[in-house]
Amino acid sequence: MDSFAFYITMLRKDFINFCSEKLSEIGVTYGQLFIIIYIGKKENCSPKEISLALNLDAGHLNRTLIKLIENNLISQKKNEIDKRANIVTLTEKGKNVFKMSHDLFYQWDKTILDNLTDKEKEDLLTLIKKIKMS
Repeated sequence: MDSFAFYITMLRKDFINFCSEKLSEIGVTYGQLFIIIYIGKKENCSPKEISLALNLDAGHLNRTLIKLIENNLISQKKNEIDKRANIVTLTEKGKNVFKMSHDLFYQWDKTILDNLTDKEKEDLLTLIKKIKMS
């Protein structure tokens, strides 16, 4: 089947499998990874911010945050300004997973794009950005 959607779907499936295999070694799921990445990029954020940014159901996010707290990947405390809200931060263990995510993405890129020239990689990224921005 020669369809852009087919190839994107297959790449996504391969990426999820690649990440899940590496992440299982440290007890993190693929879904949790993106929450950790968001918190790592926006330290001291609220669960509501995470929910909106990642388009996650508040109940699902809350259950996931509890698991991340139990696994010592994040901490949550009351917002000093708005006592009704919480602030979420990464623990040292969470920061290590955040740093690892960069390596994980780099490893994936290297693996999947290995047979392309530097120019082809640049062109591919340019085209994907163009599609994403339209």
